[in-house]
Amino acid sequence: MPLSAEEKLDNFAKEAITDAKHISQEIDRQTKFEFQEKTKDGRKKIFAQTQDYIQKETEKIKKEKSMETSQANIKTRQDYFKYADSISSRVFESVNTKLKNFTESNDYEDYLFQSCKNVIEKNGVTLGIFYMPGDEEIMTVKIKNKLDGLFDISQVEFIKDETIKTGGLRFFDHVKNILINDVFDEKTERAKELLNSIIGPHFTAVR
Repeated sequence: MPLSAEEKLDNFAKEAITDAKHISQEIDRQTKFEFQEKTKDGRKKIFAQTQDYIQKETEKIKKEKSMETSQANIKTRQDYFKYADSISSRVFESVNTKLKNFTESNDYEDYLFQSCKNVIEKNGVTLGIFYMPGDEEIMTVKIKNKLDGLFDISQVEFIKDETIKTGGLRFFDHVKNILINDVFDEKTERAKELLNSIIGPHFTAVR
């Protein structure tokens, strides 16, 4: 039995509604998909930007801290150097004071005599003995007389040496052509070098 015009219109309306629902669902599905993809891309971009920002800020902080650390190290080294120099100065001020007191004591004359006696016993009497100008009377009178009672010192030369400032003696063996240094100035310098060699590694180890 053929459909009436009203039934045909009703069926057409139903088909149109069904198609519209399908289209609407497809649009909704596509919209959700695109939204998810854009959201995913957005998150990736935000994450990348965040990571880039974090990295840049981290590098910036590292540079700032590195500079601060470097400046702190420089200041620490400068302070340590001043401290080490102060220690060295105090030590050798004390050494110089003790040497001065020693050279003004009676023990100094005996020290010079024993030094001459030991060198003559080991090396003979073909010597030049160099002494501090301030020790001239001690060397050319007192010690010379003591040595003359023990050895034939006719070949020994007693020579005033302006380069000796703090005391002690320097001997030159003419036969062996060797210099024997028992001058306080040189001993003090060697002691300074030893002190610096002890302080030095600590200084270079400061970080």
